[in-house]
Amino acid sequence: MRATVALILSIICCSALAPSALAARRSLLGSDSNSKTATTATYLYVWAGPKDASLGGKDSVFVISLADGEYGKIVSVVPTPYSTLEPHHCRISSTRTHLACAGLFSALTGTPSVLFFELSDPRTPKLVDPAKVDQPKHSAFADEFVAIADGGFLLSMMGSSTGGSPGRVAHYSKDFKLIGEYPDPAKFPDIPGFNPHGLGVSWVHKTMVTVDYVVPASTLVGNPLTMWSTVRLWNISDWTITETIDASAQGVKGPMDAVAIAETGAFYFEGGNGYIYYLDGKGPKPHVPVVAWDTYAGSANRASAGCIMHPFRNGTRLLAAPFVRDQVQLLDTTNPKKPKLLDTFQLPKGAGAHVVRLSADELIGAVATYFLDQGAIGQVHAAGDMTVRLFRLNDRATKFILRQPAKSLIDFKTVAKKQGIFRPHGLAIY
Repeated sequence: MRATVALILSIICCSALAPSALAARRSLLGSDSNSKTATTATYLYVWAGPKDASLGGKDSVFVISLADGEYGKIVSVVPTPYSTLEPHHCRISSTRTHLACAGLFSALTGTPSVLFFELSDPRTPKLVDPAKVDQPKHSAFADEFVAIADGGFLLSMMGSSTGGSPGRVAHYSKDFKLIGEYPDPAKFPDIPGFNPHGLGVSWVHKTMVTVDYVVPASTLVGNPLTMWSTVRLWNISDWTITETIDASAQGVKGPMDAVAIAETGAFYFEGGNGYIYYLDGKGPKPHVPVVAWDTYAGSANRASAGCIMHPFRNGTRLLAAPFVRDQVQLLDTTNPKKPKLLDTFQLPKGAGAHVVRLSADELIGAVATYFLDQGAIGQVHAAGDMTVRLFRLNDRATKFILRQPAKSLIDFKTVAKKQGIFRPHGLAIY
């Protein structure tokens, strides 16, 4: 059953951060010990929605404390007025003043695709009045955010308002104004197969990469699944696509995530087949991706449900979470074309590792194990075990450390009690 589901799963869903004055990263050159270095992180935000809205639950931000005395405890829950958004990705602004949250299926119910929460009191975020937030006008199916140094965001919008092509990349100011949707719909009204999911940005090289994943409407029951093999390079000076790369010859089909490798002008993207690809965005065309890492360790079964990644800011480490492997892999990417496996955080069979995120100081992280379950209307049923798991890294970021295991597991099947099961997808660490 799982293999069958996986064949159709590289479907809807993950990271870059603009240069900013975030907390200093510890050195990776120190002793290789299980250090007790204190993290500056204080809270984990989990963006989750109710499985059964009839029980009264709302799409909400759950705030989990990372302080020693209340580690792993949910200290507040901030509900929205909605219960049909399908909470997806979320990200904290580079100014640490707001949390941006995406509603993947908002277009199906006429609810907002993008919500913001104000973080003046990070323990109790406050929902910004949705009426004050400009919503995208030429695109829908909100997915992944990239934080911009000025406090704004980029956001991949995976499809049109009807779930077709093209989607766009939305650009938000720090005060929730929609600056643009790119490429400019007036100049480029029709871009065949443009359904962006993952995106990564090299601000120094003024280059962005997006990967086309799937036509959202094609995931609904009765439709043939339409997945893509295209990767697009952009010039962010004018927000235009400079090159569309057909990566089908490299085995890519349904690429989900893309990230920048520090400020090298190169990127990693996940190919929908268990492989992570390296793409150097510098120099003249054509740009050809090459396989850098096999998250399946040579397995003959290449069925995929995607792999979300989180890069370290200096480009020497990468976290990769292949859903069907139920694990988070810690990779040494000092040689970006030839990563090495340092350690594996193995989850129980069937858990389904998905979104993985690190704190700004890169000492503590979390992984969510819910991808997407469309229920009776869709073809995607990858609920995982609907938990969030906390972990730490040692001094040199060579090993996972699991402290207080019982408190490091937050089970969203039980946290809301009478409101039933919640499905945790988006993660962000304050």
